[in-house]
Amino acid sequence: MDGVTFNYHPEFAVCCVEQLSEQLKKSIRRNLSRICHGADQADSGRAMHRYEQTIVTFWNRYSSKTTTTQIGMLGELLSHVVLLDHFPKLEVVSPYFNLEEKSIRKGFDILLYEQESNAVWITEVKSGEIAKGKSACASTTALLSKARDDLKSRLAENELNHWQNAIHAAKIAIHATSTYKQVVIDLLQDEGDIVSAGDASAEDNNVFLISALFTSIATRVQCASVKQFADTLNSSKTFKSAFVLSLQKGTLLKLHEFLKSEAGC
Repeated sequence: MDGVTFNYHPEFAVCCVEQLSEQLKKSIRRNLSRICHGADQADSGRAMHRYEQTIVTFWNRYSSKTTTTQIGMLGELLSHVVLLDHFPKLEVVSPYFNLEEKSIRKGFDILLYEQESNAVWITEVKSGEIAKGKSACASTTALLSKARDDLKSRLAENELNHWQNAIHAAKIAIHATSTYKQVVIDLLQDEGDIVSAGDASAEDNNVFLISALFTSIATRVQCASVKQFADTLNSSKTFKSAFVLSLQKGTLLKLHEFLKSEAGC
């Protein structure tokens, strides 16, 4: 994709959005309804799920939030776009919109399903700007560390609500004609049964950690730094398996202005 560099490795990937290119804008327009509502509702043909209404709904939710929350929302939006465009073996099986509140999702940020391995990947996105006095690499490591720690804690909680929300998300997001819809629901229900028995553990879950760093691309996040984090994480056996994605984009302003313009505001 023009304006985007992407380096993929078996346990990690590094993506840099160099510019908000026309191809990237087209990808956002093409995928926004699917991202926000899920594939099933996006294909319904209903006016409420079309791009024109979805971008307005997104902007209304986004524009009323604090700067910190806006950064998180844009980081998660970019994560969805990159996942759809660069990870063909993974299916996003949860919607961006939280139905209960005009906000982003609670519980797990994104659910992914890999048909090849018949596995669900629990995804956590942490977004931010470069930390004062830190490099892009150090700031990315800090975001990934927070994503790791938050998921480790959440997955070890005997909290059924996390899994009930995940099951509900999968039910409304996965296309009705999909051959794997019930498979994903069964996998999530299996985990819910484990939690119900009081045996919650991070170690039996696959996780996908994403850092979305908004800072000048003059100083890039280095593959070696992300690889080191991924290697250390996987050798620790904290989770069943882990994949790490580093996203970097110059600033929020152009993406902010693009979404605002698309919403007609």
